[in-house]
Amino acid sequence: MDGKRKEHNSLQWRRNAGIEERTNFDIVRYANCWEDADILLPALAVKEGGIYLSVSSAGDNTLGILSRKPSLVIAADLSSAQLACLELRVAAFAEFPYEKMLRFLGVREEPNRLGMYKVIYRALSADARTFWDAHPDFVARGVVHVGKFEEYFRIFRKWVMPLIHGRSTVLELMRKKDASARIAFYEDRWNTWRWRAVFKVFFSRALMGRLGRDPELFRYVEGNVAKRILSRVEYALTALSTHDNPYLEYILTGNFENSLPYYLQVANFDAIRNNLKSLVLYKGTVIEAIRANGGLKFDGFNLSDIFEYMSYDQYVSELCEILESSQSGARIVYWNMLAERRPPVTIKDRLGSLEDIADELFRKDKAFFYKALRVEEAI
Repeated sequence: MDGKRKEHNSLQWRRNAGIEERTNFDIVRYANCWEDADILLPALAVKEGGIYLSVSSAGDNTLGILSRKPSLVIAADLSSAQLACLELRVAAFAEFPYEKMLRFLGVREEPNRLGMYKVIYRALSADARTFWDAHPDFVARGVVHVGKFEEYFRIFRKWVMPLIHGRSTVLELMRKKDASARIAFYEDRWNTWRWRAVFKVFFSRALMGRLGRDPELFRYVEGNVAKRILSRVEYALTALSTHDNPYLEYILTGNFENSLPYYLQVANFDAIRNNLKSLVLYKGTVIEAIRANGGLKFDGFNLSDIFEYMSYDQYVSELCEILESSQSGARIVYWNMLAERRPPVTIKDRLGSLEDIADELFRKDKAFFYKALRVEEAI
């Protein structure tokens, strides 16, 4: 009887615990940010001298915010591994010229990344240094390739895609075409029964949870996961250009060969490098970061899709606390991937929804996993 009671109590604890207690954050879950900075930055309306809070993840979009010369960006994450990814990028931006930085991170070929690491490791915090010292294989491969999510795409690319389409068809998909040609190619060449059948299996809740994300990240998701994602992929392959989409290119080729995400583009390198001093890292949740900096009023929040991983009531509670730390006019930006998260009417006097802006930007979103972009403004 005691054993059953303990088991029941354990299950009840997991139901009530926050995501930080239900999920392993000791691994690199995302080696890249899979949200499009080209729509994030205008959604945030980042202004020079502003103060921003950003979910770190791999650090790409936090660095992108730095390019707009804010006075302070706090990058928060529950995962020491994800913060280590950001720290390694910061050290590479600070120490290496542009092309060498690309080689070190893994975007270009480089045989001696471990030697390059010895040049920059003293710039890392003790925690980040401990993490990378324990994973020299990650450094050698290049940091943009070492995430669980990226491994999921590698499996898809190496073992699954050959069952659907040959390399010549994949390359043709990514060639420059106008909208009508993209639609014709998708319907005539790409959208086969095999594509639909294999996609529904590989991008199902079960396989994506096991191989790509984490089962706990689907806790509040209802409905057919693969069906929702397939509709977004169809949009990306027809309505959006496929020749200059870095997220599509990485999934299909394993790197950013021809298209680079915003933070890696040469036009943004100096602006990011010159503003690294404005970045502060915080290990913990967004709410913990806000409370630890209680005197600050923020001009904007990059919240990724963190509200997917909590109940609706917790989402509303955290949104209200975020509002308490917001300047008037602060932008709150986040994505809905599978779980619907929209503010209740009970706080409409404190929070304005910028749906027209969000919808216009979302139509251009090259990171095509999400079903909606939310852009809200503190009143």
